[in-house]
Amino acid sequence: MRSLRILFVVSLAIICCNLESSDAALSKDLLKMVNRVNKDGPYIGVLTPSLFELNSLLQLTGFTPGDSIKYIDYAGRRFRVGRFDDKRVILAMTGKGMMNAAATAMTLMTLFETSHVLHYGIAGNADPGLNIGDVAIPRKWAHTGLWNWQRYGEGPDDELPLESEGDFTRDYGFLNFGKFNNVSDDDGHFENYLNNVWFQPEETYPIDRTPESCDRIFWVPVDRSLFELSKKLKEEVKLDGCMNATTCLPNKPRVVTTKRGSSASIYMDNAAYKNFINTQFQVGPVDMESAAISLICHQMKMPYIALRALSDKAGEEDEDSYDRNTFKPLACANAIKFLMELIENIQASMDSSKLNDQTHSLSLSLSLLVYDHVCRNQTETPCLLSMIKLLYSTGRRFRVGKLGMEKIVLVMTGLGMLNAGLATQLLLSLFNVNGVLHFGIAGNANPHLQIGDVAIPQYWAHTGLWNWQRFGDGDEDELPYESSGDYTRKIGYIKFSNYSVVADENGKHVQNLLNNVWYQPEEIFPVNGIPEVRKHAFWVPVDEHYFAIARKVEGMKLERCINSTTCVGREPVVRRVCKGSSSSVFVDNAAYRKFLSSKFNVTPIDMETGAVALVCYQQTMPFIAIRSLSDLAGGGSSLSNEAATFGPLAARNAVDAVIKFVSLLNHRV
Repeated sequence: MRSLRILFVVSLAIICCNLESSDAALSKDLLKMVNRVNKDGPYIGVLTPSLFELNSLLQLTGFTPGDSIKYIDYAGRRFRVGRFDDKRVILAMTGKGMMNAAATAMTLMTLFETSHVLHYGIAGNADPGLNIGDVAIPRKWAHTGLWNWQRYGEGPDDELPLESEGDFTRDYGFLNFGKFNNVSDDDGHFENYLNNVWFQPEETYPIDRTPESCDRIFWVPVDRSLFELSKKLKEEVKLDGCMNATTCLPNKPRVVTTKRGSSASIYMDNAAYKNFINTQFQVGPVDMESAAISLICHQMKMPYIALRALSDKAGEEDEDSYDRNTFKPLACANAIKFLMELIENIQASMDSSKLNDQTHSLSLSLSLLVYDHVCRNQTETPCLLSMIKLLYSTGRRFRVGKLGMEKIVLVMTGLGMLNAGLATQLLLSLFNVNGVLHFGIAGNANPHLQIGDVAIPQYWAHTGLWNWQRFGDGDEDELPYESSGDYTRKIGYIKFSNYSVVADENGKHVQNLLNNVWYQPEEIFPVNGIPEVRKHAFWVPVDEHYFAIARKVEGMKLERCINSTTCVGREPVVRRVCKGSSSSVFVDNAAYRKFLSSKFNVTPIDMETGAVALVCYQQTMPFIAIRSLSDLAGGGSSLSNEAATFGPLAARNAVDAVIKFVSLLNHRV
């Protein structure tokens, strides 16, 4: 058990119980269709975030569907097979946000023989040197929504939690909320209890490395050849500047290759944050998807580039008083115009050895399904040999074995929502499982529980998908695209000025230019729904049967001490609780922890479970999560880093609870 516990300390793992049959894994009929499609490959993959952008492409271009197979529906998405003239392409809509974009890109490259991935769409503009209607093509992309939220009272010279272990860093700078207070004292801006958020690189698991060994990357480069080709073609494409005879842009749009772009699961409609992002990182386009696809393609060694046409000023009022929707169709049409020029000039095929080196082909997908389709009636040896191929296709290791009497697949997801969602999607695509159990350690937001306790929530939410509202607007003002169903005010918001350390003479907190962020539900595309027809989910329930089983785990005995001198205050307990929340944020800030507790009534707060829950919910897969509390998020003791001290104890308790839960799976509730 010692080696297992070393893995569990990482706190990012999935157990899949009961390897039998399910509807989630790729079926034999679907594999036959994919094989037929791939015989005509390789294809240029073309991804776009929304139906608006996809339908614009289909309406404005000469896309010709495939002769025998026009599309393949999988995981709630439709992969359209066809051509632009002599170039074979597969088109897919990703859905909104980083998780959807990453999952779609990974599915595209896992299923289909793909030579390049091109991503297009509209975006906000953070660069004052660019204009609405321009098409921006950044050389590098970053995910700027992965944060370490620092506790109040600490600053740039203070080490972050788990920084010494290499999990977090101060290399990429921070956002200080107090600097955006709309009033200052003689020495500068007043402080804010929300303090600082530090920007973090993503963990990636390259296919050419040892599985489970990660790189960390912040700025992800696009493919050099595609970028150079874009620079060559940009002067040849003339973009449109007018919607009609009377509605034109003041500046003629152009194609511009830029240094950087940034993405996060945040719709940015706040000028203060937009200006900060531009000043801190020198970015042009700001969107919600491109960096996710960039990260996956970088991991898979796939040539990739993103084209984003600028449709709005990301929170800044337009001097011509144009609505943010006015030039949205024009911007999209400009992105498509350059996309078509780029596709026309891409070499149609790649060297076959290069494709084999990249390991994107269907032959791998077939070998990855060995357990259900090959191994069931054969010896272990060929199965294990087939599984070896899997190690180099995704950078992850899927361990097949038993825990007690239950057959399981065990995989480490990696840090953050993107990695957790990807690992879950791969797991459900490649293996026939009856359920998913996610476990690890977490921060605690519940004042009634302590470090070492194990929490099993009934509901999980992703609390990192935001609409960042412009300064001057409030809770009575409609959000951008709220009327079209893209965003909502139903879930609530956090107001940054409420956390200013000082108040004015009337006792009101000073205003903060960062204003409010509104929490948003995720777009999901259920497998039992219509492909490309979205639903929304914020609170995702765990499986009712699993939650009932968890009642029997509540009375078990847990470890209290790390050693003879370091113990928690009382005997730890297992508790079924109401809610847990996840985002790509390590919360070490008491003010934000208390907000999450009071606003959403959450107990564990982590960086992965919400992603696993959303993927399982979309795939109609039974799911539950067991999280042991390693720290009071933001501090509640004299220890500066509770997670480092009590993480091993919490991990041990999580493992013990998992073993107990799995042993009860075949018992009557």
